[in-house]
Order: sequence, then structure tokens, then C-alpha cells
Amino acid sequence: MWTDDQRKRYDRRGGRYPSDLTDEEWTVLEPLLPTEGRPRDYALREAANGVRYVLSYGVPWDATPKDLPPWWVLYAWFRALAGSGGLPQTHHLLLVRAREAAGREATPSAAILDSRTVKCAAPAGARGYDGAKKMLGRKQHIAIDTGGRLLDLIVTTADVQDQDAGLVLAERVVRLCPWVETFIVDGAYKETFRRGVEEVLKRKVEVVKHPDAARRFIPLPKRWKVEQTFGVAAIRRRLRLDYESLFQCSAAMFMLASVFRLVSTIACG
Repeated sequence: MWTDDQRKRYDRRGGRYPSDLTDEEWTVLEPLLPTEGRPRDYALREAANGVRYVLSYGVPWDATPKDLPPWWVLYAWFRALAGSGGLPQTHHLLLVRAREAAGREATPSAAILDSRTVKCAAPAGARGYDGAKKMLGRKQHIAIDTGGRLLDLIVTTADVQDQDAGLVLAERVVRLCPWVETFIVDGAYKETFRRGVEEVLKRKVEVVKHPDAARRFIPLPKRWKVEQTFGVAAIRRRLRLDYESLFQCSAAMFMLASVFRLVSTIACG
């Protein structure tokens, strides 16, 4: 429940832009940012504010306001984050801290998998056709815990089946969170996925299917959290379409949105 003290601490109306990091958020984030590729001539907080501005409002890099660092500085720092292992490490540390603050164990025992197809707006970006959604673009395959916190993700062309990308993602989740015992999926994750998880990874698969007779949206047990996670991500306008040419940049942009979400959660206490 929000208190007057929390509202006052989280009030952004006195800031330059609503997307700017508050002092409490920056205190949480600064010690965890990787040192590789940091801007030399500009404050790191200003670079973080600039990247968050692009993520929040979906503007092109060269359309960032002039009172932020130059766009090429922001883009170079973003590419450094996307090309190194520092961003996943920062995200994992924040994930552990957020789970412990919520009274949960540091590593989850269950992971929920799902995917979302988005259009690719990058002129040179690889893309594929999703026959089910009748859309040309890319797929964001994500794994979350039961609280809706992102664990890991991969980005593929939209013609890649959920069960194939899901198996790769499940292997990554097991390496990242070895205490995961169960993967919760929908009916799109078929026999190849289930056999791989159960026989190779030695984990359980729980399939939550949509009722056949249902003709409207129904929040499915446990799996509704992943829909909520995609919905929260879509608030960031940069994630409504895929503007990145490279898959690793697409994944990094989604993970940055999760980083800022975790930072806000921790800072609000």
C-alpha cells in the first residue's frame, strides 16, 4: 500500500523529465552498473537518463533532447551494455535483491515461459512470418518467476516455434537459476519441449491450457503473470515495435526495461 512518504519520495513532477531516475533509484542502480564502455566525458547518471528516455518514449536515438548527452554517446553506451555480460549480471543481482525484499528465496523454484510477436521496424533487421498471429516480425521469448519478474529472454525471428526457442531458454534459466524445478507453459510448447525439459534438464513441465469453449480473454492460473509482464513492458514505447537491427540489442532493450522496473520496485521499498 502506498503511503504519503512513498508518494513524496517517488514524485517525479519536480524532475526534468518523468523518465529521469530519482535519487533513490540511482543509489540502487549505480553500484551495479558494469564499468565496461562507460562514457568518459559525461556523468553516468545522465547517460542512464538518456537511455531511459529513449526506452520510455520510443524516440530515435538522434532525437534525444539537447540537455542530455549527445545521442552517439548514449548509443555507444547502450551497445556496450548489449555486447557485454555486464547487463545480465546487473539484472540478476537486482532480481535477487527484489525477490529477497519481497520475502522470497533468492532463486525461484518455478519459471513461467511465453512469447510475444512484435513487428520489426529496423530496415536491416532479420524477421520472419508468424502464421498464428499473421504478422511479419520477431518473437520475444521470456521466462519469469511467479511474481512477474524477468529471469531471462531470447529474441528470434517470428517463424521460430515456441517449443524450439523455449527449450533453449529453459536451458539458460537452469544455468542461471539452478533451483528451478518446474516450467509452466501453455499448449504451444509441445512434445519436443516437454521431452527435452524432462529427459535432459530433469525438470517438470506444467501445461496450463486455455479452455476450448472460451471465446474471450480468461486469466489463466499462474500464467496470467506473464501476460502482465508483457503488458508492463509495452508501457515503454520503444518495446511496442522492435527497432533494433541485432537480436542482442533487442534483448538488451527488453532487459533494460526490466532493470529499471526492478530498480523502481526496490527504491520504493
